[in-house]
Amino acid sequence: MPNHRVGFFSSRNYLDRNAFSGTLNSMYRALKATELQVVDLGNPQTPYRWRKIWNRARKDKSSGKIGSPDYLVEYTKFAYEVQKQIIQRNCDLLFAPVASEELSFFQTNLPIIYYSDTTLKLYQKYYPLDLDEQEIEWKDRQEKIAVSKATKLVYSSEWAAQSAIEDYQADATKIEIIPLGANLDDPPLAEQALSRKLASPCQLLFVGKDWQRKGGTIVFETLTALLEQGVEAELVVVGTVPPVKHEKLKVIPYLNKNVPQQRQKLNELFLQSHFFVFPTRAECSPIVICEANAFGLPVLTTDVGGIPTIVKSGENGYMLPLSASGAEYAGLIADIVSEPNRYEQLVHSCRREYDQRLNWDKWGERMSQIIGDMLD
Repeated sequence: MPNHRVGFFSSRNYLDRNAFSGTLNSMYRALKATELQVVDLGNPQTPYRWRKIWNRARKDKSSGKIGSPDYLVEYTKFAYEVQKQIIQRNCDLLFAPVASEELSFFQTNLPIIYYSDTTLKLYQKYYPLDLDEQEIEWKDRQEKIAVSKATKLVYSSEWAAQSAIEDYQADATKIEIIPLGANLDDPPLAEQALSRKLASPCQLLFVGKDWQRKGGTIVFETLTALLEQGVEAELVVVGTVPPVKHEKLKVIPYLNKNVPQQRQKLNELFLQSHFFVFPTRAECSPIVICEANAFGLPVLTTDVGGIPTIVKSGENGYMLPLSASGAEYAGLIADIVSEPNRYEQLVHSCRREYDQRLNWDKWGERMSQIIGDMLD
């Protein structure tokens, strides 16, 4: 493949592993690991001010809202700088992850790949948006423009892609689906992940900040239902303090993945646990499922949002209906625990799905192939 020069088009700090949950930086590093020549665009380490202007204006009801002179002046600075960089650095193509706002005003003759894990229409349905009608209309218009400008649209799930087609009139022939990868700098060796064995007590793991939205109540009900069935079990909750207590419940309020010792602690929990229980109420493309699979950890989750692209029921976990109760999750766990060979096969297929689909190397390979096909 020729050394195609791909401009990384974003106003966010894609060099920061903490920004945007680390996903932009993972994309950036995955592309750089291929034969592509990745060109830094914008000024990632000094993010542009138009979002701050908008946020400040929304609080004090001043004139800095989207579309106002202050906002547009700041955006123009970004556009002008990037236009110069594209010419000076000889870009062949722009890769624009979650950059509908940036693309909506930007003019270029270069081919564009727009990448996202959702659409505004979907986001509105599942997440609270602190926006008034005018602001929602503006952002919706920005997304429509970005979708129409893109030469290729890449989404992390069929769920998001279908919304782009139905809600934003995206051309289905321009769409590709590539799931996200696990944000792990040092994933476990396959031998380590596959050494997992069932033991008593059965350890359930829950990771998430939002107890209600992530289905924490159902996880707790799963624990109590297992105990009532005579299955020795315990639950470890990471990332929040639940509003319940139990002698078989252990709580770790917070672990910072960017602190090596705390990342190691989380890795140990992934290795020691027997099931990752994630009955989330709403989700786009949860990377934590990919991370669990890297450790060979089976995932029990809901058939919602972009999850069906990640989880193949019976392969790297199981999806239950959104209406499923904790007793139903417990029943599934009890069935699997009663068949050690079934559990062992599930562990192996979890790791296989991670190796074959749910890592950033595979994401980079797929994206590199798409870019090569576009430019060749």
